[in-house]
Amino acid sequence: MRALKSGVTLTTYLLLTLCCCGFCVAEYRPPWMRGEVSGPSGVPTVLHNQTKVQQQEEGRNNEKREKQRPRLLSRRYSRLVMSKGSTVTLNCSVEHAGDVLVSWSRGEDLLTVNKLRYTSDDRISPLHEVSSRDFNLRLSNAQHNDSATYTCRVATQPEQVAKVSLDVRDANAVIFGTYEVSVAAGGTLYLLCLVLEVYDIPEYILWYHNARIIDYTNPNINVIIEEATRSCELQVRHMNFTDAGNYTCQPSNAAPATTVVTVFKDTGRKKGRTQKCDDCVLFLQLGATFAFFTLSFVIAFCCHARRQHLTMPWRRYSLSDDVYLPPDYCDKIL
Repeated sequence: MRALKSGVTLTTYLLLTLCCCGFCVAEYRPPWMRGEVSGPSGVPTVLHNQTKVQQQEEGRNNEKREKQRPRLLSRRYSRLVMSKGSTVTLNCSVEHAGDVLVSWSRGEDLLTVNKLRYTSDDRISPLHEVSSRDFNLRLSNAQHNDSATYTCRVATQPEQVAKVSLDVRDANAVIFGTYEVSVAAGGTLYLLCLVLEVYDIPEYILWYHNARIIDYTNPNINVIIEEATRSCELQVRHMNFTDAGNYTCQPSNAAPATTVVTVFKDTGRKKGRTQKCDDCVLFLQLGATFAFFTLSFVIAFCCHARRQHLTMPWRRYSLSDDVYLPPDYCDKIL
């Protein structure tokens, strides 16, 4: 009976021990789950790795947001010179604009905001299309009082600004040569018109003869326009006395220029003498140039020979490259 009680007691202790061990095992967590293993900065390894992953994710998100942030692409400052009466477009490009407000102002005066105009000046108009990154400002028929600094502002934090300094100048045309031009009857008239102080291509350049527009369809008239140089050449063949008078060059964006053309009667003999005289002048110029260089060479050669003769007088007796020494010269040395 005593042995039975001892066995029951032992069994009870064993059961209690197993229960306690099971509870402890259930509550036990490995060190890597409890965060007891420290990283390089004293932070548990698991937490350190999680923090690092979160920081990388936040960095990528910030970089993505920064790329999608409205960014001004235009130059911060530029200068533009144009002629009076011209039309100019000021550019302001914004990447990823979205719903941000982009405005143009002149000094303290607000001109436009996005596609809306806030000025009573009809010459100013905003140019912007939906989903376009260009917020441009167009100014037509520019005048001297339009010379100012125009500012494009992007309403971000911080604000992004681009400035354009506009300078409006007077443009004028000039006919190359003298004020009066003389042409022989039956000859060809050549007039070259240059447009100065103009920075945009003229829409047209007209020629007038005594306040009358010249007919470009006339087979004796030829007009050549060079857009790159802003010039226009007028050629009138077989000139007669009725073609004399005032010739005016009128560009679309510059003040006109006028020259007076006279037609005189000429003979073939006079023309031949003139051509022969021109040939003689050219020949004389070439001959004078050749004579000048020849004379300079001869003088330089003579001066060099004279210098050698004075410093070493015995060289005149030498018949080869060996130097000839006179006997008295050798006695002096000895």
